[in-house]
Amino acid sequence: MSVWRQKAINCLPELKKDFEQPTTSIYDVFFELLPAVVEAHKVKDVDRLKNIYAFAEWCFRQKDKSLWNAAGVAFYEHLGDYEETRQAMAQWIRPDIYKDIRGLLEARLDQSVLQKLDSYYL
Repeated sequence: MSVWRQKAINCLPELKKDFEQPTTSIYDVFFELLPAVVEAHKVKDVDRLKNIYAFAEWCFRQKDKSLWNAAGVAFYEHLGDYEETRQAMAQWIRPDIYKDIRGLLEARLDQSVLQKLDSYYL
């Protein structure tokens, strides 16, 4: 089993069978992680938040384009879509990653919202 699959299963063990399927892509995993991270913020499940954000960061820092690209376009850029994740970005997203994903966020967010996020990282 690939490392990313095992790490994904650690984030959402209830989806182990789905994540083990050879047809499940890294994009599919992030499409499951996004609502899970929003829910984890709502219920303040810090352990789940740590696991999900650590997985996203790990993928984002890999040399394999399929991993870092999926983290960017299927996870990070959508964090701005939800109030729960937008408000928590400065706590969970490192400044160097924010700098790298800012262009993705800029394409999706109002300028005033983006400026507010920028202010968290000054």
